[in-house]
Amino acid sequence: MRAGLGLGELMSARPFLFVLIFLASLMSPFAESFVGSAVAEDTVVCCDAAEVELHLLGSASSGTMSPFSQDLTDTTSTATIANAVTSEETVGKWVLPNVWPGTIPANTWQIAIKYEVTDAASAQVNATATLKIGSQTFSASTEPGSSFLAQGQGTLSFDIDVDATSISDNGAIELTLTARSVVFSLPTGDAKLEFLWGSEDSDSTIEAEIPMLDLTLLEPEVEGSEVYFSVVIDSNWGMDMLSKSESLEILVGGTALTGDPIETTSGSGVRVTWTWDGAKGGIETVTVETRFILEIGDSALTGSTSFEIETFDTSGGTGTYYPPDEPLKTNGDGSPLTVTGTFSLDSSNSELELERVTRIEIGGEMAFWMRWGMDHLGDEVTVLSLPLKNFDAGSVGDDERVSRTLEQIEISEFERQMSNSGLASYYLGEGLGFEVSELLGADVKDFSSFSVKLDLNGQADVVNHPVTLVISTSIQLESGKPMTLLEDFMNPQPSKLWSDCTLSLRGSSSAMASFIGPNLNPSESVSIRHLRLPWGETLEIKGEAMTQDDEFSFLVTPANSPLDSPLALFLTVTLGLLLGFLFALKFAKMRQKKLLYVELILVPLVLVIHVLGFLSVFVGGAVGTVILIWWVTAITSPRSRTDLVEEASMLTTPVIPCPACGTPNPVVSQERPLRFACVGCQRVIKIVA
Repeated sequence: MRAGLGLGELMSARPFLFVLIFLASLMSPFAESFVGSAVAEDTVVCCDAAEVELHLLGSASSGTMSPFSQDLTDTTSTATIANAVTSEETVGKWVLPNVWPGTIPANTWQIAIKYEVTDAASAQVNATATLKIGSQTFSASTEPGSSFLAQGQGTLSFDIDVDATSISDNGAIELTLTARSVVFSLPTGDAKLEFLWGSEDSDSTIEAEIPMLDLTLLEPEVEGSEVYFSVVIDSNWGMDMLSKSESLEILVGGTALTGDPIETTSGSGVRVTWTWDGAKGGIETVTVETRFILEIGDSALTGSTSFEIETFDTSGGTGTYYPPDEPLKTNGDGSPLTVTGTFSLDSSNSELELERVTRIEIGGEMAFWMRWGMDHLGDEVTVLSLPLKNFDAGSVGDDERVSRTLEQIEISEFERQMSNSGLASYYLGEGLGFEVSELLGADVKDFSSFSVKLDLNGQADVVNHPVTLVISTSIQLESGKPMTLLEDFMNPQPSKLWSDCTLSLRGSSSAMASFIGPNLNPSESVSIRHLRLPWGETLEIKGEAMTQDDEFSFLVTPANSPLDSPLALFLTVTLGLLLGFLFALKFAKMRQKKLLYVELILVPLVLVIHVLGFLSVFVGGAVGTVILIWWVTAITSPRSRTDLVEEASMLTTPVIPCPACGTPNPVVSQERPLRFACVGCQRVIKIVA
């Protein structure tokens, strides 16, 4: 290969060079209209050291510390001293391994340990708290006035003066609490002193000042009139520093940027990028400030710098930063999730088939991650996580890939590959954090048909906009065999993927198929409604504000037996009630029937039990109970007055009408005075002569 062109070759190539220069001069205005510039360098703006409240967690022998109150649990850890202590005894030891390297300034650290004294008026304790920071050790002991711990709960406090010291990248902070003597005053039983920590009710803490993180403002990226400002959080806590913190924001010219930022990894840190569309055009200098708040009530960690940027009056971008690296799926707050759908149960040729369409609408960071991943189908250059790397290019070419827009070929290729049960199961499970069998009611491989469609909800660009997966399934079922139709399907994650979930599923059955006894295990956020009509059953499941911690299980027993099918059961109930009432009328042929007719009000009650979907045995029991009531009423009702009059007219014995109801009563004795009950109204009639 030659290093250059000779003079003759250069002269012969001159027309070609002129053409290239001319084309370049024509294209340069268009290139400038889409790409701006920024003059600056990445700047670390914060922080040398910060005041932080460290929470004690874990067991007494291997405890830890955390700057995040979210790590507190509902369970309190304890260390108990049940007898008087006369020699030094270790109460607990806690370690903070994730200290950011830097300088720890001289300050006074405050340690607050919760305690409880029981079965004694008080406890006198001589305790020491020792801090080991790197290679330095600092300690403090109980003061004479604070050595008496009153009965009940309280706080044992220590103030430890810490000298200025430095700590390395792998340095740690260790707290050890020891008791040299404990004496109980007026013990009334098994006196004991308990030290408590690790829960919201018993939160033992250290107020310290230590290096926590670095906040770096990156050089802005300019695209037309849009400017992308980024801050990188470098910390040994990694993603937790973003997901468990209270807030992180960027201010440009004193105004906070709004909208959903894009989160990506940046080395060992996390990069958060906002879009600013307030540039005036041309060259300008802007002041950028970042504010970070770790916990509610903490002071904001701030830092600022200035950047010189050049923008152009054009819409060169999509309004959302398009990261070169795979975006994070969550910022710790989680994304909104909505699961809706329909399902139908049908019986054909004595076989049951359940067809279901499940719509999963995903928003927030998860939607952006999905769109970005679909725009990288078959990408062999960018480092991708396994849920995205498992997709091959298929028919997607270089022109469509990484175009910031999802073309139809990418949508079709995604749908085609997602119809592969193995890939779909992995993507839904590892990528989206779902338990697939609990979401869809069965393992993907068990479905007789399975397909996935993608709905971009009217937005094809790779932006933070909801996407919807439409999953269609069908499965053959065994009559009378219980199945879990839906269960808590959001797998718990260290940093939650879903902020909340809204659930709405509606199902139906044919006239010869039934969901026997749908059962929802206790859940405060999920409810069901089951109705049975002659032409089929309806089943509705609803849930609001569900989280990954909610546990529920919804079971049904599909069946097509005659006694369970809606139409057959309705006909059986109708025929049973009709025959039962006809027999009751026959039993009451010579008796009053007013009360029997009143008891027809029991028929709607039976129909309500049938419509509300109670088990067929309960419906049959209700029918039998109503018929029994009718028959008892028919047999025990008073005899009809008309029948008694006709019967009395045929008697040869004297009769006397009842003064109260007029019913004729036969006088069967000549004894006077004579007392007897009226056969009509049961009042006592007295004949004296």
